[in-house]
Amino acid sequence: RVHASDSAKFARHRARAWGLSRFAYPADSFSLATPRGLAIFSLLVAKIYHLRRTPTLALRQRKAALLRQAGLPPDLLRASFVERFTTCGKPNCVCAAGQKHGPFYYLTANLGVGQIRKSLLKTPAQQQAVQRGVAGYQAHWERLEELSQINLELLRRGEPLAARP
Repeated sequence: RVHASDSAKFARHRARAWGLSRFAYPADSFSLATPRGLAIFSLLVAKIYHLRRTPTLALRQRKAALLRQAGLPPDLLRASFVERFTTCGKPNCVCAAGQKHGPFYYLTANLGVGQIRKSLLKTPAQQQAVQRGVAGYQAHWERLEELSQINLELLRRGEPLAARP
């Protein structure tokens, strides 16, 4: 497995190689509204598996294990679990002094450009179900990403994607 620090180093290296190291934002921020910002974002969130030195047999075995794990759990959620504290705006309320109301828990899903769904999660059972669904989706996505990178490496080596009989 690859550590997050390895991915961050790779992202910085790739950003420098693409000439993205010098832009008009502070070093720790960028705008997603620009193509350069989207490129930086994709580099920062990408998880890179270093597979070039992994033997082909080991790649095929890992691929088989990922395919066995690929069963889709029924409670997957491509969404975010958000904890929020708010102020009400009343001048005499405790929130005016800094103690905010909450926590309030929300399910937030981006369905497309400008289409965001938010749902207040009122019970602990709802909150736990959403947390499990989001975690399940993230784990499934990581397995798919690793499988894709294994397939890319097999193709790079001139190997067929389907297992040989």
